Amino acid sequence: MKRTISLFVALVMVAFMFAACQAEQAPAGEKTLEESQLVVVMPAAAHGWIAAVVFFAEQKGQELGIPGYRVLTSASVAEQAGQLDELISQRVDAIVLFPHSDELSIPAERVVDAGIPLFLFNRNVHADYVLRLLGSNIMIGAEGARVIAEGIGGSGVVAYLAVPSVGSTNNERLGSFWAVMEEYPDIQLVTMTANSISIEEGLRVTTDMLTANPQVDAIFTIDDSLSIGALQAVREAGRSDIQFINGAGGAQIYFHMIHETEDIWLFSATYAASMIKDTIDLAVEYLEGRRDFSGLFSEGFSVPNVVVIPPVIIDRNNVEEHFAPGSPW
Repeated sequence: MKRTISLFVALVMVAFMFAACQAEQAPAGEKTLEESQLVVVMPAAAHGWIAAVVFFAEQKGQELGIPGYRVLTSASVAEQAGQLDELISQRVDAIVLFPHSDELSIPAERVVDAGIPLFLFNRNVHADYVLRLLGSNIMIGAEGARVIAEGIGGSGVVAYLAVPSVGSTNNERLGSFWAVMEEYPDIQLVTMTANSISIEEGLRVTTDMLTANPQVDAIFTIDDSLSIGALQAVREAGRSDIQFINGAGGAQIYFHMIHETEDIWLFSATYAASMIKDTIDLAVEYLEGRRDFSGLFSEGFSVPNVVVIPPVIIDRNNVEEHFAPGSPW
């Protein structure tokens, strides 16, 4: 009798385990977007461009109204790696990743190996992602240079502000700026070098440059914050010779200066924080089965599945279209 009961219990346990395995292996069926977990993972920032990225990612979540939509921020590579591992254990349906750096490559590859579609914003990692979306630093430098060169009639003095410490952003924007300026031999270039991207650094180096150069027709910078500082230096020096100052990025405070300033033609080239919303839209289209990104190439990139958003030149004529109330940057 005891032997019969033991055999019966064993059979029940085997049947239960078999059923559990079958349930785990069986396809769950296609989910609707409302049932999906779409998670945006990005660095934390109290202010600046990254803070605006967080702002637009959260705004996009409100627009989509997906219950499983989340935005996670982190202060370090290690924390972000831990977030990715946790999302793998939760079996989320898709991840949009703005990595701290390419040090996230191994955790990102674990996401891919787990079968979770990965979408990259801005920075790169070495993983088999579905798609990466970013702006174009090269086009920013070239188009800004063209506006200035043509605006001053192809001759004059142009001061440019370099920030070597920011690496590829500086190199790409200035590299294409120099390439365009080579087409204008009557333009004299004056170099300024800042230690970092900030309003204070823009003010400091531009003040020194204006003291050393009695005639300057235009100022080229690689970032809106530097341009704000440069404009302040021009005002404090009482200079009326500067005709153009450019920026890049998409700072709302600078946009309002563009709108209000009449004696100097201020302009900016976008590397918009709001591009995160485009990345999220593409992830949504993928989840809904509306897009296949395999084999997609963007101009200037030898690797597939990269989407490049060209910059928009923002000046007094169109700046109101780019106001974003509530943006922290």
